[in-house]
Amino acid sequence: MSDELADLKKENAKLRLEANLRKSLANQLERQKKLANDAKSELEEKHRDLISSLNYAARIQRTILPSEQAVQQVFPGSFIFWRPQNIVGGDAYFMRSSGPQGGAMFGVYDCTGHGVPGAFMTLLAERALDAGVETSKDHEDSPSRAGGILTHVDEFIRAEVNADDKASSNDGMDAFLLDYRPGETSFYAAANFKVFVQTGDGFTELESDEASIGYRTESGEAPPSYRTSPLDLSQATSLVIVSDGILDQKGGAKGLSLGRRRLKGLLEEAVTEDAGVTRLDGAGLMKAIEQYQGDEEQRDDMTLIILSLQT
Repeated sequence: MSDELADLKKENAKLRLEANLRKSLANQLERQKKLANDAKSELEEKHRDLISSLNYAARIQRTILPSEQAVQQVFPGSFIFWRPQNIVGGDAYFMRSSGPQGGAMFGVYDCTGHGVPGAFMTLLAERALDAGVETSKDHEDSPSRAGGILTHVDEFIRAEVNADDKASSNDGMDAFLLDYRPGETSFYAAANFKVFVQTGDGFTELESDEASIGYRTESGEAPPSYRTSPLDLSQATSLVIVSDGILDQKGGAKGLSLGRRRLKGLLEEAVTEDAGVTRLDGAGLMKAIEQYQGDEEQRDDMTLIILSLQT
């Protein structure tokens, strides 16, 4: 009888130990759960703060862009698609009135990187372009004005951002600048940028200088210069300006980049006729590009601008 009582006590002690262990484990799990929930809440709060800051920064970045109304006043019927990858980004566009006949300097530029670093670069680029336009105002009739402005921007960015040869960063941008002169020959300069001219239902790619803008030069290397080319728009119906974010976007059945050949095909398919007038359907074009993208993640800032040249 005493042996059975001893065994029963041992069993009770074992059960109490197991119960205490389970309780201790449950308490530890509860503490870990609380710590995890607290950490999750903190991360969510930081994420909300970050998104709020980025949204505010996006509103600031938009202030440097010309208004839709201003663009439509110079280029009625135009279409603008501008979508940064991360709320803010390194793509932007620019317009300043030029000459007494309703002309304008219109530019699109794609800065190094995207997100916040790219957005900071767009602020510098806008400042440089604005300064270039202002300093060249006394030569508004010059046929080399557009290339001169890009050269000014190149010097400005290199001096402001890339003057320190020991710095690890080396930032710049690609750009297209149109010196639009309605009723006469216009001019343009392009630094590694893709632009297509629509004539009827066909599209021709404009030539572009290969050199980008603002990057450091090697010792003894001459800085790039940007040529200005004449552009007869008398028979053109639109200019299509695209950043690399459009052309490099992956999609389709094989996950390949859109590229120039596919884009030209989509451009031709987006040509419509309205009351006998041929025009390019910008919204339809972007829908086709997004359909090609499908479920693929956006890889870069995306800008597509169609400047309508029909009067």
